[in-house]
Amino acid sequence: METAPQLIFVSPDMISPCPYQTRLTYRREDMENLIASIKENGILQPLTATKTADGYQLISGHRRLYAAKMLGLETVPLIVMSKTDEEIAVLCAVENIHREDLNFFEQASAIKLLMDSMGLTQQQAGQKLSLSQSAVANKLRILSIDSQLQRTIIKNGLTERHARAICRLPKEKQQKATEYIAKHALNVSETDRYIEKLLSPTKKKSRPRICIKDIRIFTNSITKAVSIMKTAGFEPKLEQKETEDEVEYRIVIPLKKEQENCPAAGVVQSLEK
Repeated sequence: METAPQLIFVSPDMISPCPYQTRLTYRREDMENLIASIKENGILQPLTATKTADGYQLISGHRRLYAAKMLGLETVPLIVMSKTDEEIAVLCAVENIHREDLNFFEQASAIKLLMDSMGLTQQQAGQKLSLSQSAVANKLRILSIDSQLQRTIIKNGLTERHARAICRLPKEKQQKATEYIAKHALNVSETDRYIEKLLSPTKKKSRPRICIKDIRIFTNSITKAVSIMKTAGFEPKLEQKETEDEVEYRIVIPLKKEQENCPAAGVVQSLEK
């Protein structure tokens, strides 16, 4: 039988952070407002935690705990709950993906942490979080963007849909594309078109390549050239050596004194051209 939650007051130092918390940053303005509110009115909403061997492990209320430590409060109100690790992980993930003050990368990290710690598939994680499998997949996809570029995306006020479009690009093109999108304030539709253009660049015209599979076309050309030289009065010798991997041709043309206006000279000139 599950123990009923208890409200107690404990020292902030007795509370350790939740291992499933994925918050990366605190907005300075939000923290200043929260600290001012707690200083004036106290902590109105208790923190929640589970009992551990040497204290308590926080489930929710990380900002309030941080503010309490900043203010040097001796105690904070705490609701102690009896929860399994899996239940805590799910609670943290649900809280994180619905919090407006967490960016979409932090929300996606919360889902990934839940899946990794509990060994869940995208389908199973979606069921626990009331999300479709495709929604989970879309959120996880943006985590392929490196952390530095994630900060750039957030700093420039781009959305999760912007991030999903950017992560379609190869890694080496993502930074430059993000800078272009931010600089020109592209909306999502404009970003999608821009990304499509980058993924389908105009192909440079290349020189046509002749693909000849039958070597006999070349050997016939050599034989024909020797025949023309013989017709012109030359006596070339054609030697052929064939191995397993190649065919070697050697043409020996005897030197003859050219006659002015003779047919042979005309043929040679024609061949040289």
